[in-house]
Amino acid sequence: MENIVLISHGGMAEGVKVSLEMIVGQQEHIHTVSLRPDGDNIQFENELNEKMKALNGSTLIIADLLGGTPCNVAVKNYLNVEDVEIIAGMTLSIVIEAVVNQQVSIKELIGLAKENIVDVKAGMNKAEKDISEANLEAELSNFSEYAGKANIVNTRIDERLIHGQVAGIWSTSLDTQRIIVANDEAAADPLQKSSLRMAAPTSMRLSVLPVTEAAENILSGKYGKQRLFLLFKNPTDVLKFIEAGGPIQAVNVGNMSYKEGAREVTKSIQVLETEETVFETIASKGVNVTAQLVPNDPVIDFMKKLRS
Repeated sequence: MENIVLISHGGMAEGVKVSLEMIVGQQEHIHTVSLRPDGDNIQFENELNEKMKALNGSTLIIADLLGGTPCNVAVKNYLNVEDVEIIAGMTLSIVIEAVVNQQVSIKELIGLAKENIVDVKAGMNKAEKDISEANLEAELSNFSEYAGKANIVNTRIDERLIHGQVAGIWSTSLDTQRIIVANDEAAADPLQKSSLRMAAPTSMRLSVLPVTEAAENILSGKYGKQRLFLLFKNPTDVLKFIEAGGPIQAVNVGNMSYKEGAREVTKSIQVLETEETVFETIASKGVNVTAQLVPNDPVIDFMKKLRS
């Protein structure tokens, strides 16, 4: 859809848009119309119609609640308009999908909404009982022919590891088959491993490994021809991976939060002086270091930005 209009009671629509843009960046084609606490159906209808008249092209209206005033007004005015679709049951997950995948069907959006309603505690317990990494790799017991031929589609530094940008945007846009989280602390923490398994897309395999083991596995060809997404928590882990022989030609810096003494390089990246030194060492090894929050954002020369 060329336009998406979020409609809701109160501030929900605007709140979803704000949350969306935290994950995928600013979206000029996302619009909101709210039924104000002091408003009524007439106020809402006037504002929705005014908004729709200003838009060109196909439009998807996403309402907060089936049977609520915003949804009812949209149906009354646009039920028989050919290039307008209307769905109810707004969630952040379906809005993200509608934004990043403009070819997605209404049926697929509704299916995604159902899939994203999860009993997290039950899922965590199940994840903790998953079979070991060694058993997961049984299918690739003879992997020597793939040694040195790893198919790495992206290498990213993201302090939050697996979250919306990684799971919902980067991984899917790159047709990732396996996410490899390389971090010693995460690999040693059963709770964190279970949490990462819950956050990863169900269609993708996940390995949470100590940094050196991740390098060894990739070098040995353990994952065959799988499209690999390497995920690091910080630049120190990246350097450790490289020094262990891990094959990295480029690294994308996504999110590094503020710490005492850090300076801002981009809005989402705050770097300590010690980390600047690590980045310089990584770059000196011939690795191209860029910054890019989501695939649609322009690619920034991170080292140039860091040194400016």
